[in-house]
Amino acid sequence: MSKATGRVATLTSKSQITIPAEVRRRLGIGPGDRVVLEVEGGTAVLRPVRGGFAERSEGLGRAVWVRAGGAVAYLEEERGQWEGD
Repeated sequence: MSKATGRVATLTSKSQITIPAEVRRRLGIGPGDRVVLEVEGGTAVLRPVRGGFAERSEGLGRAVWVRAGGAVAYLEEERGQWEGD
């Protein structure tokens, strides 16, 4: 979601907001999910809390795979080296 298409939510008397449906959908969150609110500069940022190790590690090392041409290309190169031994 670009900054230009942000959604507006109203703060209630109990300082609560309802996260608009489109934002929930794009973040992949629903009832009972946990989120983190952080202030970056003068902006509030909402991020979903991902539970397990796999979710927290998603994308880790992505740049390495891109440089290698992807996982399949990397594995093919490795297998080619084994055949040369």
